[in-house]
Parts: sequence; C-alpha cells; structure tokens
Amino acid sequence: MYRKKDIILTGFALFAMLFGAGNLIFPPKVGFDVGEMWEAATLGFFITGIGIPLLAIISAAYAGKDLDDFANRVSPKFSKVFNVVLILAIGPFLALPRTGATAYEMAILPHTNGTDVDMYKYIFLFIYFAVVLMFSIRANAVIERVGKVLTPILIIILAIIIVKGVFFPLGEPVVVETMTNPFKYGFYNGYQTMDTLGAIVFSSIIIKAIRNGRNLTVKQEMKFLSSSSIIAVCGLAVVYGGLLYIGATSNGIFQGAKTTQLLNEIVDRMLGKSGNLILGICVTGACLTTAIGLTATVGDYFSNLLKISYEKIVLFTVVISFIFASFGVDMIVKLAVPVLVFIYPISIVLIALNFFKDFIKNDNTFTGAVIGAGIVSGYETLAGLISLPESIKVLYNSLPLSSIGFAWLIPSIVVGVLFSFIKKK
Repeated sequence: MYRKKDIILTGFALFAMLFGAGNLIFPPKVGFDVGEMWEAATLGFFITGIGIPLLAIISAAYAGKDLDDFANRVSPKFSKVFNVVLILAIGPFLALPRTGATAYEMAILPHTNGTDVDMYKYIFLFIYFAVVLMFSIRANAVIERVGKVLTPILIIILAIIIVKGVFFPLGEPVVVETMTNPFKYGFYNGYQTMDTLGAIVFSSIIIKAIRNGRNLTVKQEMKFLSSSSIIAVCGLAVVYGGLLYIGATSNGIFQGAKTTQLLNEIVDRMLGKSGNLILGICVTGACLTTAIGLTATVGDYFSNLLKISYEKIVLFTVVISFIFASFGVDMIVKLAVPVLVFIYPISIVLIALNFFKDFIKNDNTFTGAVIGAGIVSGYETLAGLISLPESIKVLYNSLPLSSIGFAWLIPSIVVGVLFSFIKKK
C-alpha cells in the first residue's frame, strides 16, 4: 500500500517534472497580450498547459509500459513516426534549444548593456551546451545537486513575485482592442509549454516510481497517480495563474516587450537588479538540469532506434540545439507554432482514446479519429504558413467549436465512428 506522504511527494515530483523554468516566460506574455480579458486566456492556458499534460501521464500509463504503446493501435509505423516527431520536438529542434536561449536571455542579456551581444550569446551558449554534453555523456550527480539547491530558491523567488504582484499589482489590466478571442489565444499558447508532449514521453518514469517497492493493483496505481496529480495541478495553477495576472497588470506599463524581456522587466520593477540576477541564475540552473534530462532521453531513444552509439546521438543533439538556440526565444517560439498546432490535436485525441482502449475493439477507430483530427490540424498549420482559398476558410469557420480552438474535435469523432465500421485487418 501507500501513505499520504507518498502521494504528496509524488505530487511535488509531478509538479517539478511539468514545471520547466523555460515555461515561466509564457504566462506573463499571454497576460500582457490580452490585458483586461486575462480570465478567459487563463482558462484556455490552463487546459493545454496543465490539464491535458496531467491527463497525458495517466493516459500513457493506461496505454502500456512502452512509449510505442501510446499510438500503436493506429499502426506500428505511425507510432514510430509519431514518437520520432515527439522526441525531436522536446529535443534538438524546439524545447532543448529553448532552454539555452531562455537561460541566456534571462541571466546574461539584461546585463550586457547592448554591447557585443552576439559575442556574449555565443560564448554563453557554447559553455551551456558543453556542460549539457559533458553531463549527458558522463552521468554525474553534481548538476542534479545544483538543481536541488537552485530550484527551491527559484520557487521562493516566484512565490515572492506572485504574492507581491497579486496583492500589490504594478498597474491595472487594460483593454486590448486587437484581442478578439482571449480564450483561444491562451489555449494555443498553452501548447508552447510542450508539457503534453513531455508527459507522454516521461509517464513511464512516474509509473515506475509509483510501483517501486509497492505491490499495487492497476486501480490503486491510477488512484495514487490521480491523487498526486491534484497536488501538481494546484501548484501549476498558482504559478501560471499568478504570472499571467501579473503580465495583465503590466500591460499599461511596458510597451512592446518581447517574451523574456517582459519577465525581466517585471522582476526588475518588483525586486530590483539583485532579484533579477538571482532569478536569472536560478532559471539557468533549472534549464540546465532540464536540458541534460532531455538530451539523455533523445540519446537513449535514437540510439536504440537507429543502432547508433549513444555518444554520437548526444553530440549531434547538442550541436543542433546550439544552432537553434542562437536564433533566440522568440524565433524558436515562431518555429514551434506550426509543429505544435499540427501535433497537439492528434496527441489529445490519442490521450482520450487510450482512456477507453478496453472498450474500443476495432483499431480502425483509432486510425479514423487521428485522420479526422490530422486533416483539420493540418489545415490550421498551413493557414498559418501560406494563403489558402477563401472557400476552405469558410468551411473551417463553419466547423463547431472552431472559435475556441477545438475545430478538430467533431471531425475526429465523426471519422473515428465511420472507420469503426471498417472490419479489422
């Protein structure tokens, strides 16, 4: 059996896993962009930034022990492709380089005084990813110990910022006339945390931790995980919600601030230069531990898949991450949008289907539901990249729930039901 203490400790572990230091930059920016309509944006952000990632952990646990089990009922080939995209997204192309770019823009950029910025950036990123490479290839407890010291300090600083920002706000949320759909804006920005993708990959780690030394039934495991998830949800809601509100109250004070620049300016106004410096150091340490874990995950997965040495995969991952990190946080965020807009609806559909996998006897239901979601999310991706015919836009806008980011839901259900009438191979 298990004790309440075990649930609490696992809940904090879940919170730490989903709470990436790189994610701190998004809630303030969302609040800043929506202003007075921050409540609707918060709801949207909570759904994709907190709710769905926690459902993903439970769903992946239902699906099976291995990552391949999550999408295997669509087809084994699809599962491999899906997992490759998943690992690359949280690895060298998006999340991993973003940790380096965030660390630089939070810890170094505010103190460069605008001189030799590129030189400082490349020196910092070279050192940052050299450390990531070293500790990914040779396991060492030093970085983990540093993370255990800096992460609590980071949380304390955030607690001070949130309490001060909520009870003694910098200003009042203002009306943003250009913002027409704050819920959808918050919903799509929740994708940028990439916690859902990470949760699918890391769910097996949480389940192993729950099973360790305990003889539990599947029902007990799920109850344990669900109870722990409530703790993680509350922690994430306080951090994300507080930062989003602070961003909304700063709208009339800071003009045209970029993603990381906004958080820096808010902290500077609240805690001064010293507070900003401490926050930057803590964020760097937290990003570093995250980067090492992600790099090791990429190395393990592709070394087994491609039968290439772990060291070579890690080296390649670090080099690619260094290149992408040099683009800066805002450019990485822009690059991430089409990828996340396409893969998130498919991921959400698979999360939902795996909860009911024992009741769905025909694998074609999985296939149809993914196709239905994929067609709509594919349109949304293309619409953000190129100009499409007006007739297609009209058709898309006529889909139920399109105004709140769920245009793919009904097509996914309809095509899934139609495919369920096709006999299994």
